[in-house]
Amino acid sequence: MFLSVNTLECGLYFEANKEEVFAEWEELANKKLQAASDAPDLIVRNYLPYFLASLVEALKNFEPDPDNLDTSGIDKIDLRAKYSDEHGRARASVSSYDVSQVIQEYSLLRQVLRNHLYRNGILCLTTAEIINRFIEANCAQACQKFSNSIREVQEKLISVIAHDLRNPISVARSYVEVGELGLASQTKVFSVIKRSLGKALGLIGELLDASQLKAGEGMTFRFEEKDLVKELKVAAEEATEVYSNRVNFETNLEQAHAVCDHMSVLRVVENLISNAIKYGGVGRPITIGLRREEKILQISVHNEGSYIEPTMRDKMFDFLSRDDTEKNRSKEGWGIGLYIVRLVAKAHKGKAWIESDKSAGTTFYFTISTHSNNAGTAFSEYL
Repeated sequence: MFLSVNTLECGLYFEANKEEVFAEWEELANKKLQAASDAPDLIVRNYLPYFLASLVEALKNFEPDPDNLDTSGIDKIDLRAKYSDEHGRARASVSSYDVSQVIQEYSLLRQVLRNHLYRNGILCLTTAEIINRFIEANCAQACQKFSNSIREVQEKLISVIAHDLRNPISVARSYVEVGELGLASQTKVFSVIKRSLGKALGLIGELLDASQLKAGEGMTFRFEEKDLVKELKVAAEEATEVYSNRVNFETNLEQAHAVCDHMSVLRVVENLISNAIKYGGVGRPITIGLRREEKILQISVHNEGSYIEPTMRDKMFDFLSRDDTEKNRSKEGWGIGLYIVRLVAKAHKGKAWIESDKSAGTTFYFTISTHSNNAGTAFSEYL
């Protein structure tokens, strides 16, 4: 049975007992929702306090119409979902979550809020209606953001993969011309074309997977042991065949074994070479470097004749960002390739950064741990 308008007392109750409300909702959500048990506790704790604070403020400040003491005046409450975007986006990064589970979360939250007031004999019709409307507004916004986040990741991943398809296809086309001109043996030509088309097919597979992307998924990494001296040497040779610039590979290492996703590492290097040629000095050489410091491998790509302002260097790794200085503004191509550089480094417990000098040129660096994951493992990194 509902009491007369009692919103102030209900607001004061939630304000004094918020930790109990949080704990009961969290326990119920983990019990009822299969995916919720895998959700980081911080997602719950970061969001609910803001929701409850807004609800408490609305309840405490509610002024009913003295001529109609039921639900009149509720339409004047600001129900805008100020923090539900954060909740929806955070849930989109949790594996196996879907929109129906986000809706159920809010349904359980409404149940907990109303039950607390009912058990204490202070629930009124007006408070129940205010809770319902807050839940509905926040749930709708969170679900919209959840769906938008999944679509955003799909679009990002598809853009990245489509961009990267150009490199192996360009190598294959170049070697078709080399073969037609008789500039290399058939064995060499067929070997390079086979390897390049294999890369392209792998990327097309990823492109198809991206269209079916689910929550918590992103760029997939598969780890196996590889010698990066050998891999980078081949990458430099292939780049030299494609571009007019000379591409050098410099290292003091005879071998550099690492448990890594070597395909993603090579994609990073190929993208950095492409950017170095695009933004560097015309016809100037490109240098790939490799060095080791204990269990860390540092890979670099250097080009001459370009300079990136300090304020732009970190932003260059953002999605769809590029050096937008007057000199480079007219260049085609966006920073999709640079976006995955930091993602790949992160997946290998490394980092990425840029050093640039007006006289010496620009160098892109990224590091990877030689044993960031066990061989044979695979996982997805959220974009």
